[in-house]
Amino acid sequence: MNEFLNERIDVSRKQGSNIFQAIPSANNFDFLRLLLAFSVMCNHYSGLTGQNWYLPISSAMAVHGFFVISGFLIMRSFYRSHSLKDYFQKRARRIMPAYILVVLLCAFGLVFLSDLLAGQYFSSPVFFKYLAANLSFLNFIQPSLPGVFTENPEMTAVNGSLWTIKIELLLYLSVPFIAWLLRRWDKRIVLGGIYLFSIIFNRSMDYLYLTTGNEIYEMLARQVFFQLSFFISGAFLLFYFKIFFKYRFALFLIALPAVLFRSNDFVFFLYPMALGIVIFTIAFSLPFLNKAGKYGDISYGIYLFHFPVIQLFISLNLFNNNNFIAFLPVVFSTLLLAWLSWHLVEKRFLERKNK
Repeated sequence: MNEFLNERIDVSRKQGSNIFQAIPSANNFDFLRLLLAFSVMCNHYSGLTGQNWYLPISSAMAVHGFFVISGFLIMRSFYRSHSLKDYFQKRARRIMPAYILVVLLCAFGLVFLSDLLAGQYFSSPVFFKYLAANLSFLNFIQPSLPGVFTENPEMTAVNGSLWTIKIELLLYLSVPFIAWLLRRWDKRIVLGGIYLFSIIFNRSMDYLYLTTGNEIYEMLARQVFFQLSFFISGAFLLFYFKIFFKYRFALFLIALPAVLFRSNDFVFFLYPMALGIVIFTIAFSLPFLNKAGKYGDISYGIYLFHFPVIQLFISLNLFNNNNFIAFLPVVFSTLLLAWLSWHLVEKRFLERKNK
């Protein structure tokens, strides 16, 4: 079975080779990921501290942008991989080390903030449930630790950003299947069909939520089947790179209104692809932003660490809700942790390709 799948990926590599020749090596994806991660941090700071800032990029849009970029880069990574094993190893090395690090650091480090004694904390069923749920990417099962952040006004969750990681993993798993479909049918039919399914799924869940009031539908509306529309938009941009690159500025002017007015039901059908076009245009049109990742790819670390940092500062009463200056130590602490995570953990695992 593995030989059969590896044969298929070899064919896919040949299929994608012409695509890669057209893609400029210089791009602004590092800058865009930093921008999106910083936007998520700002939104979470605003919500958790009650600042109620007006921010041009919402947390939801930032997450959507991450999935657009993933669709472009991860699909390309698949076609560049030597085998399925190679593909999955690369994905695991990128996403797992820092994720496991932040889960373990919070689980064992936050004992000092718990209302419980250390013995009670580590023997609590909630502690073991937190470890099991979060290390298996099922964060919603147990988002809190025993006696930790109980006085925080908005929520007790340790890291509310981790819910997207399981979606990212599921999208990684979907790539070989999508590539298999692309070999059997026309790319426009496959990519367009997946896109429409994703949008219709989201609209259906929203309708069921509005008519029944059942919150399960609201939760499902933003899970993997909806985020797939953004991921597949990134993949669409990869496969039709030459066309989009040639007409990117004209397409940008058409797509930008769809992003700005995405709350309209009709426009919403165009929103994932429109967001992809906007991101794509920025990624390949502003060369002065090419060096954003010069000192390390810290965007993933920012995304993983900022939420518990904010919760920690709130728990220690270090915020003045009317003082913008209080945000600066959050930024500094998060950037420091992200930089350390990249240089001491993430980068080292990425360099150990044979282990």
